[in-house]
Amino acid sequence: MTPDLRKLMTNHILKEQRSSKSLYHGQELETLGGLKLRVFVYRNNLCIENACIAAHDKTGRYSSLFTVNKVLTPPMGTVMDVLKADDRFSRLVGAIQTAGMTELLNQQGALTFFAPTNDAFTALPPSELSKLMGDRQQLSAVLRHHLGEGMLVSGGVGSHTRLKPLQGEKLELNVRNYTVYVNKVPVVDADLMATNGVIHAVNNIVKPLPPKVDREQADGPAASLGSASVSRSDLRSFRDDDLFQKVIRSHSSKTLKLSQ
Repeated sequence: MTPDLRKLMTNHILKEQRSSKSLYHGQELETLGGLKLRVFVYRNNLCIENACIAAHDKTGRYSSLFTVNKVLTPPMGTVMDVLKADDRFSRLVGAIQTAGMTELLNQQGALTFFAPTNDAFTALPPSELSKLMGDRQQLSAVLRHHLGEGMLVSGGVGSHTRLKPLQGEKLELNVRNYTVYVNKVPVVDADLMATNGVIHAVNNIVKPLPPKVDREQADGPAASLGSASVSRSDLRSFRDDDLFQKVIRSHSSKTLKLSQ
């Protein structure tokens, strides 16, 4: 076994035996590799970092097995660290520095960032881009509209999920053909995990949706991130709910099993 593979495996093994029923939103789980994994409980899914539980636990005398739908990618730095390490976001990093938001993305917290790639800036008309980059206040407002309060990984997005941004009207999210959309803009790379948030890359600037006479009535009830997450006291009812059982069954046939 190579050192990299050993590191990967030890970061998928918890120091203590757990069951999915014992997990709650905001919990931290320590791995044999010394990293801490965060638990996110949403109305439609139970997730550990970027991966979500995809089948019922398999429990033995000395251990339990969780089946998850992705390889776990623990956070390796702040939101700003992750952006700086990825060449796709070089123009965004410059915009963040111009807007004076570096400290915000380095400090402790829980943010969801729909991060515009270089392609998103290139897609803007040159005159619009020049005007935006020359107006620090407007640039800050645009970037804050891409930043949601709380951490929402892609597995927590349902058919009608809303997320409150730091500035502007609520962001509307949904999933179509396994792709997350925010205000009708597709996420091209989801779940880049950071210590203080999660990053979802988008190739277009996310703009406010046009107003509707009655969006709530037209689209049906929508869940905000605040209502999408579930407290520890509510976990038992969540576990017994038919919806959770359906989620488990629907995922069980297409999962990545962590074995041996």
